[in-house]
Amino acid sequence: MPVTRAGVCGPCLLAARLGEDDPWVWAELHDEALAPGRPRQLTLEIEGITLPEARAVRMPQAKAGRRYNVPSWLRARFPEPVQDDPRICPPQVPGQLGLFPTPARQFSRTHAARITDRSISGFEAVAEQLRLMADERRVRARTVWIWRLEGFARLALAARDPDQQQVAAQALDDLLYSGPVLGQALDRAGLLAPAPSRRLVAPRRTGPTRRSGQQDPERRGQCDHCLAWANDRRVLCGACTNWCFTIRQRGGSEAECSRCHRNLLLSGGMCRRCRIVIAETETDTAQIAMKGGDQLWIARPHAGLATAGVLPDAAPRQGRFAHKRRRARAQAEVQRRLSEHLLDPAQLELFPAPPRDWTRLDTTRPPALTAAAADLVADFITYMRGRGWNTDSFSGSVRTLRIVTGHLGAEVPIQETDIRALASMRTTLHGPRVVNYLRLRGLLEAQQPSDPCIARARQHASTVSHPAFAAALHAFIDVLLGQGSTSSRPRSPKTVENYVVAVLPTLEAWTADGLTDPRQITKKHIEAALDPLTGDQARRLHTSLRSLFRALKRERLIFRDPARGVSLTVSRPLPAALPSDRLAGLLDKVDDPRDRLMAALVAVYALLPGQLVRLLRTDLDRSKGRLRLRRPGRMDHLVYLDAFTLRLATAWELQRHRRWPDSSNPHFFVTRNTAVDDSGPPISAGVVQKTFERLGLRAGALRVDRIYDEARHSADPVRLMELFGLSNLAATRYVLSAHPEKKNGPIAP
Repeated sequence: MPVTRAGVCGPCLLAARLGEDDPWVWAELHDEALAPGRPRQLTLEIEGITLPEARAVRMPQAKAGRRYNVPSWLRARFPEPVQDDPRICPPQVPGQLGLFPTPARQFSRTHAARITDRSISGFEAVAEQLRLMADERRVRARTVWIWRLEGFARLALAARDPDQQQVAAQALDDLLYSGPVLGQALDRAGLLAPAPSRRLVAPRRTGPTRRSGQQDPERRGQCDHCLAWANDRRVLCGACTNWCFTIRQRGGSEAECSRCHRNLLLSGGMCRRCRIVIAETETDTAQIAMKGGDQLWIARPHAGLATAGVLPDAAPRQGRFAHKRRRARAQAEVQRRLSEHLLDPAQLELFPAPPRDWTRLDTTRPPALTAAAADLVADFITYMRGRGWNTDSFSGSVRTLRIVTGHLGAEVPIQETDIRALASMRTTLHGPRVVNYLRLRGLLEAQQPSDPCIARARQHASTVSHPAFAAALHAFIDVLLGQGSTSSRPRSPKTVENYVVAVLPTLEAWTADGLTDPRQITKKHIEAALDPLTGDQARRLHTSLRSLFRALKRERLIFRDPARGVSLTVSRPLPAALPSDRLAGLLDKVDDPRDRLMAALVAVYALLPGQLVRLLRTDLDRSKGRLRLRRPGRMDHLVYLDAFTLRLATAWELQRHRRWPDSSNPHFFVTRNTAVDDSGPPISAGVVQKTFERLGLRAGALRVDRIYDEARHSADPVRLMELFGLSNLAATRYVLSAHPEKKNGPIAP
């Protein structure tokens, strides 16, 4: 049979390619001998099916010392061993301090090849910088250049001290001729430690000490303090002489400078020269700052350099330094460019884009504003001043609008999610007033409103282990929200969440018992679930299950309602009065007119907390002394206010007009956040709850006490219905609780 140059026939090569003889392939790659007679599998040629190409595992050497070219499919089947020699820069415990200084050493490419597969922190950042440098320098042999420097980068990063995250500058000398280039890559990646601070040693003198400013015949005009050169032979220049005189008058003495480490007279921990250098290079408009060194200058004794205001505790900067800062700000303003992400109104949206990630944005230097964006920011400031707001207090809102319009422009409506995401990054950025302003100008793309209670109810429904019960819960939520197949009055979001939370453990228990469909639930299952419960827990579960199966029956997801015939006998607590000592001086405990009015409406007229939240400004008619209570699904209830409550309402209206004269919120009670919100949201229930927490009472208990007190004095259910808008059953229950002797009378249930 004909064989190839490698001495192997075609069928054997085909069998090796198909993975039928891996031991022979391993022996062939490692020059090992095997016994003759390899097993073979017959191969069928079928039309339309192509067999893999039968290539040799390796070809014989063409030249001495030449490496074999192993195919990629064979390399994947027999990977090379991991290259991580623990003897080369062995890994150390992070954070541990070194006991001995690192000795001088020389690394080579051989050392780098022995740790090729080691995982080293920071290597990817350095490798990325090397690739960018190769593109910038237009390296011809780009792959070889990067491969060689990546090996030395591994060595430099692996040789770091365990207590250091950056590579020391003196460690670059160990990398032969690759040190300068690799040092630049490490510096650009932020992994090169700064060079150690240099120490300036003053020249020693022999003989008697001269006074400040006295000439030295052996000197050539260099000041010992500021190192300035002049055409004289003075020990100190005139400016440094005055400096020393002033410091000594203040009781100063020589000490080591915190910057140059020379023993000189100091002010604020630094000598005069260091303070001058910091003042000159803080705003380097003249480009005189040097990395790792200081610029010398020629100065005569009368050329004084003011250093006031260099330190934080000194006087404000004036003169040349203030002028340099103004120049720097002007140059930065000119160099600012327009954003590359401006929205184009002519560009159509192909698909909805995901929310933008503003966390990586540098908000300290926003891009330049377009003409439309600048006009919008100016109009926003005018709008705030027209509303009577202090623009200094709301600078965070201006900054937020400037950043958003700087990056996205003002030609296209801005998404509300972008503004809220940006405002959530820092406490110095505010978003609600920007959202309201853009909504008024028609430049806001509002986000879809979502209620947190409904979102939690949906999440609970999705966590049900069996999909049939999960789908039933989602259909139940749709019915409660009025979104079922038949329209109905929607329930409050909190009620929806309470119903779902109540039935969730029962559905999980039925799933554990092997029930896989709501149609399998019978009356016995519901009675068994209610049997171990008592009190409010039993009543809550009973109500939730009845509502659930009634909704499923209406949606035709079950054939019959198993909870329809289940009754529950529970004891209802009778209304009770509060102790008189807890009600004494109730309104004296609060000073705010809004809180006093809330407490009066609950304590005198028995309003519910939800009714306080929904009250509108048009519901109060002070001329007739009436307050309208809107009740969804029922007739409105009119409350006739007394003179005392009307005075409290007037005091609250005056305070609201004084604090927020331009508030457009239609609700009667507002807070400092809802008053300036042009969308007109109501206050939260937590505001009412916190008001009564300061009083030490619950609003519900105070309301029950008021109705109970009226029932004790009148004993007339009709009067309770007229005063407080109660149902006939609720009014009868209050009367029977206040007068137990009438249980067998004409109003007995």
